[in-house]
Amino acid sequence: MSQPIVMVLSFVIDLVLNMASLIVIASVIISMVGADPYNPIVQTIVKLTEPLFRPFRPLNAKLNLPIDLAPLIVLLIITTLQRGVVPAIKLALIQP
Repeated sequence: MSQPIVMVLSFVIDLVLNMASLIVIASVIISMVGADPYNPIVQTIVKLTEPLFRPFRPLNAKLNLPIDLAPLIVLLIITTLQRGVVPAIKLALIQP
């Protein structure tokens, strides 16, 4: 694959992952302040993040913790993708 295409592709993937991180952080802030659940912005953020959190929710029940670890786990996965997987893919695709 040519280098400009790989650079654009990696930029787009990084941008999507950054937006996902911001939405997860917004979801955490919304849950902390107890925002109005009928607000359309709050509903949109919940609809976007809940499918990401759902696989990790049973972990809280098993560990019986007072905090929700799902957002932290999702942020760790996003960071791992940004710092490890995306650069590795970029490096692999640029080399002939």
